[in-house]
Amino acid sequence: MSRNRVLIGAVVVVVLSALGFVGYQRFLAPTDPTTTPAPQAETSESIVSAQGNLVPRHHADLAFRTGGRVAEMLVAEGQTVKQGDALIRLQDDELMATLAQAQAALDLAKANLAQIEDGARPEQITQAEASLRVAEANLAAAIANRDRLTGGANDAQIAAAQANLAAAQVEQKLAQDAYDKIDQNKVTGTLEEQARFRLNAANQAVQAAQKALDDALSGSTLSVRSAQAVVAAAVAQRDLAQAQLDQVKNGATPAQIDAAQAGVAQAEAAVQATQAALDEATLRAPFDGTIAQVTVDTGQVIASGMVLVSMADLDAWQVQTDDLSEVDVVNIRIGQPVKITVDAIPDTTLEGTVASITPRAETKRGDVTYTVKVDVKGDDPRAFWGMTAQVEIQIH
Repeated sequence: MSRNRVLIGAVVVVVLSALGFVGYQRFLAPTDPTTTPAPQAETSESIVSAQGNLVPRHHADLAFRTGGRVAEMLVAEGQTVKQGDALIRLQDDELMATLAQAQAALDLAKANLAQIEDGARPEQITQAEASLRVAEANLAAAIANRDRLTGGANDAQIAAAQANLAAAQVEQKLAQDAYDKIDQNKVTGTLEEQARFRLNAANQAVQAAQKALDDALSGSTLSVRSAQAVVAAAVAQRDLAQAQLDQVKNGATPAQIDAAQAGVAQAEAAVQATQAALDEATLRAPFDGTIAQVTVDTGQVIASGMVLVSMADLDAWQVQTDDLSEVDVVNIRIGQPVKITVDAIPDTTLEGTVASITPRAETKRGDVTYTVKVDVKGDDPRAFWGMTAQVEIQIH
């Protein structure tokens, strides 16, 4: 009896020891820390599997290069557009006014160049010759006034002074008419300066001739210094008239033509720059596609570079995946066949090929990964931008 009790006791001790060891190993013994591995592509002997997202093969986020106020919205989300279609217009009234001014300046510059290149008209030569004759008459009168310093004027001198005044008044009228014509036509440059100088000289000649006549009638004399000054002024006027006649007959100098041509080029550049700014006030579709998202409304003030419209060609899709590790990517080549399943369309398997492999790695959750793009063959109307997709790349 005692022997059986001993055996039973031994069995109980062994069982309790075993249970204690198991409990210690399970609950009390220290364990090595473990980390949860980051999701990675699954690789079998001939297939690399990875997860990605459906994206349009051709898509773009559109923005204006300059800011402004939205004047008109021409599209809505889901609308199909053609390349070059207007999508959004900014307020452009100031640009339109600037363009009109630039065009007017260009027209004036072209007219000035044409006038210079065509040379003087016959009536301009006739006018310049008349101005020279008047200047010569003024000089003769000034000399006569200088010579009569010792006594009063006689009848012949008075008649000469009257004739001088009449000639000066004729030149004044011609100069005034010529200047008024240039001013009405808004002509600037050398012609306008010559006309203005001629008018000023004519006015001064009338004043001098009137004073000479008054002096002759009153019997007063001029001092030698004053008379010499009048003669010098008349000589200068005669020389200027002669130079103007020579210039009209000889035509514009190469430097004047070059300056006029530069004025035209500058005006053309201003028109082109303003037209380019006006064109950029309209956002246009860069390719055929569908408006996927619009983030602005009429009247809103936008900043330069602000994305206003996202559009895409929804007839051609790609799957982009960045699950591929450095171990997986070495087995992948462009052109390899791919089977694609979309989580939201589980009953359909699509075909595709590897289109590109990003050469540069990214570090995600501590793992080195590469981005691979897969072109999808065909289309499924149930596909949407961003859907989750599984790819199986056949590597052998």
